[in-house]
Amino acid sequence: MEELHVDVEDRECPICCEQFPYSKFVNMTHCKCSFCEMCFIHHFSAVIKEKSIIHVVCPICKKPDLEKEGNSEESREFFNLLDTQIHHYLDSATHELFQRKLRDKALMEMPNFSWCSHCPFGILHERDTLEMECPSCNKSTCFNCKEQWEDMHEILSCEEFKRVKMQCQEEKLYDYLAKNGIECPSCKYRFDLWKGGCLHFKCTQCQHDFCGGCRKAFFQGSECGFSEDCHGKGLHAHHTRDCFYHLRDWEVDRLQKLLQHNGIQYSDTKKEPPGLNERSSIVWIPTVKAHMDKAEKKDETTSNDTEDKEYFVKLINANNLDPVDLYTETEMKVELQRWKLTIPENCGGDRSEAYLQKLQMKIRQEIPLLVK
Repeated sequence: MEELHVDVEDRECPICCEQFPYSKFVNMTHCKCSFCEMCFIHHFSAVIKEKSIIHVVCPICKKPDLEKEGNSEESREFFNLLDTQIHHYLDSATHELFQRKLRDKALMEMPNFSWCSHCPFGILHERDTLEMECPSCNKSTCFNCKEQWEDMHEILSCEEFKRVKMQCQEEKLYDYLAKNGIECPSCKYRFDLWKGGCLHFKCTQCQHDFCGGCRKAFFQGSECGFSEDCHGKGLHAHHTRDCFYHLRDWEVDRLQKLLQHNGIQYSDTKKEPPGLNERSSIVWIPTVKAHMDKAEKKDETTSNDTEDKEYFVKLINANNLDPVDLYTETEMKVELQRWKLTIPENCGGDRSEAYLQKLQMKIRQEIPLLVK
């Protein structure tokens, strides 16, 4: 059997555990550690490219502690000696990156140096005021708190300025969510509402399933206790009759008629764009397409029609209007059946109008709308 002979001058690298001659080892300058050239190259190349300059230390003992020593004489000596080693063993691009990070470290330790908050430019700020103007992007930043500079910061401390800015942002967010947001009926958490699409919402905080139109809860069929018929259904909700779930099936003209019937004014979306405050996040954008095939025309018509319906249903809900005002006799009976209520008989030969009023009265009394 052939014996394996190891050169007495070879030694094992403590990182990769491979055998190399002493000439292939690199000795660290500020500790007693040493390891092979390839481990030196792999370690310092990765650290220089991916981490802060304070992590460019010995991979074995983690010395010196650059975070603790800061800009001491010992740390400067370490970097000077390491720079020579990196220049010898690593490629020129990595060496240049090391020198740039070393330069940035030295700049950041200067008391009047700061990075611009708007661009990668660094500034030596020597003015008496806290306002720091960047010669690269021409924008101003507070030298102390690094916030974008505003005139009111002249008379406010950084803490006061941040507090005022935070208050303004909270007020803007509150106003925005009040107009465009949606509130979970279970935990009352408010979040941004994206117009269009499915009405099924799942709260990110409490996981409650509900309808974005009427806020009624969604249930799996077996969990819904409304009636035995629900057990055979999947995820469903018992939407109120003024919910967009039902009113999106109405034609735009009929939605407008319900508003007119109750004396509610509205903007004609076909001719005049309503204000943003009126239509929340739905924006009316007039567009003209010179060349459009039939499919594109159909898609655009459907999209515009949906936006118009959302607008009118929002007005209907905001004014607590009841769609039953325009229900036909068949629709009223369907509404009563949907809520498992008895349909009144047309006794005594009631006139059609009188019977409709009887159905309408029963619906109003026994199936009230939710106050939004």
